[in-house]
Amino acid sequence: MATEASRLRPCIILCSAILSLGIAGRGLAHDDPNATVPALRALKVNSPLTVDGVLNEPFWQETQVGTDFTDTRSGQPADQQTTIRVAYTRTHLYIAVECFDDRIDQIHATERREDRFFRGDDWVEIHLDPAHTHNSKYAFFSNPLGTRVDASEGPSGSFSTSWSAEWDLAAKILEDRWAFEMSIPLSILNIQQADGQVWGINFTRNLVRTDVTSFWSYNQTDYFKPRHFGHLTGLDLADSEFDRNLEVTPYVTSRTDFNGHTDTELETGGDVSFRLTPSITSSWTVNPDFAQVEADADTIELRDTERFLPEKRLFFREGEELFRARSDLLYYSRRFTDIDAGARVSGEWKDNKFAFINVYGNVVRDDSYYGNSSVFRVLRNVGEKSSIGLHASDSAFKEGRSQVIGQDGRFYLNDDWRFRYQLAGSDEQLEDSDGETTKDRDDYYGYGSVTYERYPWEIGVSYRGITEDFDPVLGFIPRRDIFGPSFRSIYNIRSAEAWYKSFFIYFGTEYYEDGDHDTALRDYSGRTGVTLQNDIGLEVGHSDDYHAPYDNRRTNLELELWDSDYWRSMDIEWSFGTFEETDYDELGFRKHFKPLERWPIRYEYVIRFEEEPDGDEDTIWLNRVVFDYFFSNVMWIKSSIQHRSTDVHNISVIYGWEFIKDAHFYLVYNGLQEEDEPDTNHSLFVKMAYTFR
Repeated sequence: MATEASRLRPCIILCSAILSLGIAGRGLAHDDPNATVPALRALKVNSPLTVDGVLNEPFWQETQVGTDFTDTRSGQPADQQTTIRVAYTRTHLYIAVECFDDRIDQIHATERREDRFFRGDDWVEIHLDPAHTHNSKYAFFSNPLGTRVDASEGPSGSFSTSWSAEWDLAAKILEDRWAFEMSIPLSILNIQQADGQVWGINFTRNLVRTDVTSFWSYNQTDYFKPRHFGHLTGLDLADSEFDRNLEVTPYVTSRTDFNGHTDTELETGGDVSFRLTPSITSSWTVNPDFAQVEADADTIELRDTERFLPEKRLFFREGEELFRARSDLLYYSRRFTDIDAGARVSGEWKDNKFAFINVYGNVVRDDSYYGNSSVFRVLRNVGEKSSIGLHASDSAFKEGRSQVIGQDGRFYLNDDWRFRYQLAGSDEQLEDSDGETTKDRDDYYGYGSVTYERYPWEIGVSYRGITEDFDPVLGFIPRRDIFGPSFRSIYNIRSAEAWYKSFFIYFGTEYYEDGDHDTALRDYSGRTGVTLQNDIGLEVGHSDDYHAPYDNRRTNLELELWDSDYWRSMDIEWSFGTFEETDYDELGFRKHFKPLERWPIRYEYVIRFEEEPDGDEDTIWLNRVVFDYFFSNVMWIKSSIQHRSTDVHNISVIYGWEFIKDAHFYLVYNGLQEEDEPDTNHSLFVKMAYTFR
């Protein structure tokens, strides 16, 4: 153990040295009133807004108008411009946007399902950073049909559509533009009740016809990130009204399984959420049931680590952006399976963002454990754009305990250089179902990286050290017992006039030794790709990986047609190589299309031909179709059909209906035939829920 811990010293020394530089250089220029970012003054009004997409309220004529959007490929003013206006009252933020278009007859607008990103549509995104921390945001979207999407982004940079709130939106398509109005309750945002506030704000417009994305506040290197937002000024919110936003959602469910015999189970439970302060929210759940959540997509990947599954359950997704990281996670919510009760509190306090979650129920990590788990995460702003964080978790199971504490930081040394580090330790004492001790030890984790990013380059070097059994019950650590550096470089350039729209080259390498100083992993990979002006994309890549004791190789070629038009696009990929001494050829095909406006379909087919070392041959394939159909804006059906060569077949159908406002009915069918099981398992699930506001 001492030897393994000592090998974390390079990471600790690197973190300490650059940390001191980061703290010393934390004062950046973005808060300077003369900073070169655009500013827009919000107008305080007393008049209500009729949300109809028609800018006929008198106060819109008095509001400051912003424009001068920049085309991200050319770096020049966008040909089709956009105007923006912001006003507010004691209770709401009003936003009006006009998107001018000299070919309005060629507008792209088909998506009517709320909270699903606008694939193939024209759209506008409003980015809001009320705390003006330059590292997180709320996002509000509209397409020309006035379909709503909302999302959030945390300091890790992960963008999530899990955050959802009630707000109003209406859009109109006119002769030379499409326009919309938003009315956003201040009570759904984490805000401070104070005068003279400055928020971070930005606007993005996507125009499918010309394949142009334009920004109001534009930075060539990283235009989506909050550190490059403009300023929203004139916000006097000391007298804003505080609304606790109390929501109570009881539910009742019935689940029937048809597996040779019939079993029916009735369940009831409920959720409660409300605000403790204008910037702190809480959620509570008892006996939650997530059966109406869509199933995970199947894969036939060639991998030698655990597969990461995205979280789809709303209780765990809200606030998850504080816990997210690029690879190694100290907290992975998919470990929780059957839950008896849970509570979550998250928000902002002074210069801190925090989240606390407590769950009582089952946890699955190799073995199954039952008990109570608490996870706490806090991030403190440092200077303009940087932050330091603390992670702590404690699980008290019938089978033992698991404790983890970690500390991390992200520092922008200047506009081009940033440094990130993470240090953690775990203490676990666990038993299996027979009462035998399976783990009783302390383990450690260390990571540090330095990144240079200035368009068109991104270059990074890092060091990672993970002791042999650092694998906490609530964590997701793909590899353990590794110590060593990694390097990556990316050259990515965009153009509106050259023969290409975009062109990139990537090279990366990793080298890790285990605790005995033997090579555990040695990877080299390169990839290059181009999207031509005729909307054809080409990519080629190769990787040569040594994952002890195997040498793995993979070469892949990819062709994408009609890249900018999502519902016409088509992707074909051919790969070949060797994985763990098995030679293979693999062909993949992906297609998206909408035969009807309310019927989006996604199709995917992958087939792999394998030749084993002993000469045996095998063919593995996966066939998947996912589609939705919308009878109306409040009634829809979603289906997933997955078949694979190993006699694993899954069909799921989810029917949802908001039969009256805030009252939902779900009917779910799931059929699963597993490998070596002759019979298909059928289940039918019914759920009714009503939200009292």
